[in-house]
Amino acid sequence: MSFNIKDCVKQMDKVIREDWTKEEIKLLQKYYPVLGIKVTKFLPNRTPESIDHKVRRLGIKYMPIGEGPVGYLDIESSGLQGDFNFMISWCIKTADKDEIRCACITPEEIFNGNLDKRIVKELIDTLYEYRRIYTYYGSIFDIPMCRTRALYHKLNFIPYGLVEHKDVYYLARRTLRIHSKRLESVCSLLGIKGKTHLQPRIWVMATSGNQKALNYILEHNKKDVVILEKAYKKLQKYEGRTRRFI
Repeated sequence: MSFNIKDCVKQMDKVIREDWTKEEIKLLQKYYPVLGIKVTKFLPNRTPESIDHKVRRLGIKYMPIGEGPVGYLDIESSGLQGDFNFMISWCIKTADKDEIRCACITPEEIFNGNLDKRIVKELIDTLYEYRRIYTYYGSIFDIPMCRTRALYHKLNFIPYGLVEHKDVYYLARRTLRIHSKRLESVCSLLGIKGKTHLQPRIWVMATSGNQKALNYILEHNKKDVVILEKAYKKLQKYEGRTRRFI
């Protein structure tokens, strides 16, 4: 039996070029930029060679943790429990830039039962672009709420270890002695203005699909990420070096 190197190369190329499913390509596009070849844990049926070939053809770039921007995240929701309530809006302010990325639920999405599926997916996709996210009390509310709503809609949330997470609430609690650890109180102490108040009536109207109320909540959401960045800047010199992730 003779050995034909050309036939061997053709066979290997056939394996590498084997058709990918839409789901596999979706996983590759989502996880390769932050995991690199470690994406094989999400694609157990693909070899490193076939993955390398595919990312080259699709033009997918490897961008490990540490190369993306820093952002400040805040969400607004209809309540505090992810299995009973839904997300109304989210905002991420890019650090040191006049840029706020956001999304808000629409009246149609409330009425037709899709609820926050679209904006949850958009938030997940946006989070992948950041290397570190700051929140206020996000370890207890924002991040678990986002994860719960993603599971509710059967969406893939960000795997642990890909995006670093810092909670300014714990920084304030450790470094300050004030009557309340709410962001509003911290900002008042630090001389930061811009915090708005939401009346219960506006909240009820928003969850009922009132567009003006939804717009008001989104603007409130935007202001919260702006003052969050300012509060962090005032306290960052006291920040510890512990690393945690979303």
